[in-house]
This record gives sequence, structure tokens and C-alpha cells, in this order.
Amino acid sequence: MRYGRERDVETVPGQRVAANLAPFGAAAALAAIVASVATTVDWTLYAAALCLGLLAGLIQLTRWHGTIGKTKEVLPSLVFLAAVAALRSSTGGANSGVAVVSLLPVFWTALYGNRRQLCVVTLGVAAFFFAPLLLVGSPAYPSSQYRAGVLFLAVSAIIGFTTQRLVAQVRSQADQAEHREHALEKVAEMMRKLSSTDELTGLPNRRAWEAKLSQALLDDERFVLAMLDLDHFKDYNDTHGHPAGDRLLKETAAAWRDELRIGDFLARIGGEEFALLLPTCATEDALMIVERLRRRVPYEQTCSAGIVVGEPDESSETLMDRVDEALYSAKASGRDCSSLSGSSC
Repeated sequence: MRYGRERDVETVPGQRVAANLAPFGAAAALAAIVASVATTVDWTLYAAALCLGLLAGLIQLTRWHGTIGKTKEVLPSLVFLAAVAALRSSTGGANSGVAVVSLLPVFWTALYGNRRQLCVVTLGVAAFFFAPLLLVGSPAYPSSQYRAGVLFLAVSAIIGFTTQRLVAQVRSQADQAEHREHALEKVAEMMRKLSSTDELTGLPNRRAWEAKLSQALLDDERFVLAMLDLDHFKDYNDTHGHPAGDRLLKETAAAWRDELRIGDFLARIGGEEFALLLPTCATEDALMIVERLRRRVPYEQTCSAGIVVGEPDESSETLMDRVDEALYSAKASGRDCSSLSGSSC
């Protein structure tokens, strides 16, 4: 398992940053208050400890907003450890009772850092725990503190790396769940697209057409509806074969798409039948558009079209019946023509 941070904490909003740091800050403040009631206090070291603690918090906040380079990400933890060391020395040394606060930067780094950073902070705990023993010595730090220091260092490492492992597992599981959710969304989107797309031509199919027509009627805006049918398509299939018929349908659909305006809706609703919805279109313009489509049928094939204007409060069934009648009129008039609202070619 990879122990690096799965998400960059620098992107966390300011409110969440403050909320995440609050428990650590509260524990540090409590340690400072408890230490201040000691019988003997070196107020110079005590003030230095408070300043270092505030500096560590400030660096942590600014680092999370990207103002501190990534090479210095363990700096706030090390500054905080220096503050703990100063606090211990200022209020009784080994008997001050604040050594446990050294665990806070370990938790800090375990939650928001990577393994290498945690190793650096753990070594920092050792350095700042043993440095006062060497520099100050007895009686504030008796030799028995070496044994306590070794145990404290071991416990810090165990707690830190265990916490980081658990955090990494939780993040990994969250990422896996998120990836699964995205995959399911993609599959659902693909299924929706397949259910509304004609596989051969790539145009919307009958289901998509019915939904579009229903929406157009609800919008209560003027539109023109056309039904286009390739002439003698069965004969063409019988003569040239089904692959040639499929190619004719695909190339017809591609050629017609190039002639449409933005917002026009073309669908394949049957074998060689296509439906066209032209929103906010004048009748004269609709006739011109349909004629352009009819002239773009490839392989010297022809097309007939029925055209109607949508009426207010008309049902989709009635509208489709009217456009079918217009198309039938065009077919009955010899094909290769258009019929508007049932009139002849």
C-alpha cells in the first residue's frame, strides 16, 4: 500500500484547515496552561515556547495554502517540537508532565503527511526529547529519563505509523468508492446514450425523437416538423445488397447533419424513415432546408418528404398522423418531392 498523501491538503478550504488544527491547538494550549501553574517557571523559556508554538501553527496554516514549499512541509512539526522542549525546560524539566504533547506533531504528520515526513518528525521527537537531557542534565533531567525517552520514542513511532496506515486505508477505500461511482456513472451515461441513439447512423432513435417532440409541444413555441423517406429503398437493398443499403443510410445521415442549423433535431425513426424538427423556423425556411436535404441524398437516390407546422395544444400522435399524411401525399404524387400540410408536390 502506498503511504503518500492521496489528496493534497493545500486544497482544503480555510474553514476546514482551522477545524482540523483546532484539536491540536487546544491540546497545546492546555499543556501551556498546566505548565504555567508549576512552582518554578522560567518565564523567558516559557515565552519562547509560546512564541514557537504560535509560529508552528502559523507555518502550518500558510503551508496548507501553498505559501511554503513542499521541501519544508515538516517545518511546523519541528518548530512545535522545539516549543515543547522549551516548555518542558521552563517548568520543571522531566517533572513538568508536558512531554506527551510531543505526540501532537506525530499525529499531525500521520494524518496529513507521507511516510518520509513521518520518519523525519519521529527522529525530531527523539532529538528534542534527548537534547535537553544532554544540554541541561540533572537534576531537571535525571539519567532515568533515557529509559523514558526510548519508550516514548517507540510509542510515538508505533502510534504514528499505525495512524498513517489507517488513514491511508481509509483514503484508498474512499478513492476506490469514488472510482466505482464514476465508473457506474459512465456506464449509466453510456446506456442512456445507447438507448437513445441509432446504432447504424449515430442519429437519435425513435425513443429520443418521441421525447424531443413531447418537449417541443410543452415549450409552446412555433416549430416545423418534416418526415423524410428514401424512395425505393427496398429495391435498392435488393439490387445492391444490405451492406450497400446500410452505407446509403449512414452517408445520407452524415450529409443531412451538415445541412442543419444549430438546434435542429434529426432522428432515424424507422428503416429508411427520418424525422426532422425545426424549432422557431418559418415555413418558407423549412421548405428550403428540406429541399437542401433531399438534394444531398447520395448515390443518385431520391427522397420524399412530408412537412407540417406544429399547432398549439396538438398532441404528438395527431401531429405524427398529419406529417404521415403529408408524406403519403408526396409519395402518391410520384415521389422525389415534398408535400406541405397534405398539399401536392
